Amino acid sequence: KEKRQVYDRHGEEGLKEHLKRSAGGGGGGNPFDMFFGGGMFGGQQHEEQKRGPDLNLDVHVTLKDLYLGKVVSVAHKKQTLCLNYEDCRTDDQSCIGPGMKMVTRRLGPGFVQQMQSQDPACGGKGYRLKRRCRACPKGLTESAEKILTFEVEPGMADGHVISLENEGDEFIGQLPGHVNFRVSTLPHPTFTRKGDDLFMDLHISLPESLVEFRKSFVHVDGHKVKISRKEVTKPFQVIRIIGEGMPLASNPSRKGDLHVKVIVDFPRKLTQEQKDTVLQIFGSGSSKKRSGKGKKSKKSRDDL
Repeated sequence: KEKRQVYDRHGEEGLKEHLKRSAGGGGGGNPFDMFFGGGMFGGQQHEEQKRGPDLNLDVHVTLKDLYLGKVVSVAHKKQTLCLNYEDCRTDDQSCIGPGMKMVTRRLGPGFVQQMQSQDPACGGKGYRLKRRCRACPKGLTESAEKILTFEVEPGMADGHVISLENEGDEFIGQLPGHVNFRVSTLPHPTFTRKGDDLFMDLHISLPESLVEFRKSFVHVDGHKVKISRKEVTKPFQVIRIIGEGMPLASNPSRKGDLHVKVIVDFPRKLTQEQKDTVLQIFGSGSSKKRSGKGKKSKKSRDDL
């Protein structure tokens, strides 16, 4: 398990260095002690080590990715420690930790004052690092690229954070921070998501709203959904289709619901023949009323 951890973190060269040091009697501790300054001071030092800063990034995914799930690979540039950085260390008891040293000042006979002070050369407790060293000709750290792979699971929520532990930049005397990917959903042309439910608009004609309609549309993952009504459909009426929403993150075999808002497309204008037909079917009473108004207006004009 230790060999696998070292190989995943530092590759083949790091594994060779780990085996070389283990053969020399340095085994038995944490496999990362040799890289992060804990080898000389035992397991307790490893527990006290600070962790470097986390890196927070957005990963943009489609609604289809969140519906079906997807494996995402990202090229990540990070700072890595030189494998032989320990050969660049020299003893210095004034160093009390990474980047910190203890300074002693004599204030007078029998009086001394100890103060903590920053010192970038301090690599850890009891040692400092030479910035120019033959063992690390490119410097104590160098930039390297690594492919990070993680899974976006079906039903995962927008804003969910996927954390890859110890994949941040490497610093002397510190554990690497984490790389956190925040899921950000790209807009979909048809569907919007709220929780586990999906929402969409469906356009139908005026005759279809009055009589009946049969429609079908393509869902997020490509399967067809059929919807029909044999009754009058009001404008902006919402039809719920159970089980056609997003997969539940806790149980992807179950799904939320799909809410379809019906948009009735009214004609821009009607011919006189169409108006008469509409009045004949729906507004015979209104037609008589209008006819009566017309006669009254004519009579008034005659009186003038």
